[in-house]
Amino acid sequence: MGEIHPLTEIRPAHNGEVIRQKEIWKLCFGDADTFIDFYFENRYKAENTIVLLDKGKISAMLTQIPIRVVTPEQRSLNSAMFYAIATHPQDRHRGFATQIIEFSNAYLSKADKELSVLVPAEKPLFEFYHKLGYQEGFYIRETLLQAKEIDHMADQRSCSCKITPIIPKKYNQRRDQQLKGNLYVAYEEDEIVYQKKISQLSGADIYAMDSGEVRGCAAIERLSSDKVLVKELLIADQLLPSALQAIALCLPAQEYIVRTPIFRGKNLGGSVHPFGMFWTCRNNKSEFRPEASGYLGLAFD
Repeated sequence: MGEIHPLTEIRPAHNGEVIRQKEIWKLCFGDADTFIDFYFENRYKAENTIVLLDKGKISAMLTQIPIRVVTPEQRSLNSAMFYAIATHPQDRHRGFATQIIEFSNAYLSKADKELSVLVPAEKPLFEFYHKLGYQEGFYIRETLLQAKEIDHMADQRSCSCKITPIIPKKYNQRRDQQLKGNLYVAYEEDEIVYQKKISQLSGADIYAMDSGEVRGCAAIERLSSDKVLVKELLIADQLLPSALQAIALCLPAQEYIVRTPIFRGKNLGGSVHPFGMFWTCRNNKSEFRPEASGYLGLAFD
């Protein structure tokens, strides 16, 4: 673990410390106060938050979201996703991000967690996390589609697809079923509840996708009146065109950003790129294979 200055303290957050954390969040991520308040009211838990204090004042923070990494053999690895890693702009270039990440990984190891997973906010950060021992291991296929392209694909469909809002518990069941047999990140129901709230806040929702006896799901956010993010679309490949048509009818827009696992959606084109990285705890005895193209999906990015 990196050296910590005597005047620096790293520990789990205490209740009553959110004002400073909100300030750092706004300075680092630029979100509106309404969204920041929404996050702290609906997702924030002090016990899942690590803070770094310099001379008694919070200078950096990190959230640990409980997750499970499920292997193709259905082994479940208790893990955590690091989220909202932020350092106050006045305290940057002092190694605080490195210190809080290394502390958090040591903290997880003591709690018998097996992996930590994170999603770099921008491409240059991949190299930064490489230096901290992280490896790329979670990929997505991302495609930008115009509304007219979806209309054209729909002309070739052989069946229709129905889209309806779904409760988080049912969404999670469908999600696990769609991803079974692959390496993927599984979420607690609380995280799907939060995703549903985010989606609804944007003007969309999480959905059941049904075609006959075939079941799928989609988590969608409206980015603007003209752009929709299909954050996660899980359904059989042959039903993707009709699923996208149903989405376009439900949420009209000019452009759709569509994310799928790399083992789905090849006919959509787009690009495959690393989305997440992982760090293996020293006491991890599992047979986690870094070369496996795992799927992370929802990252609250």
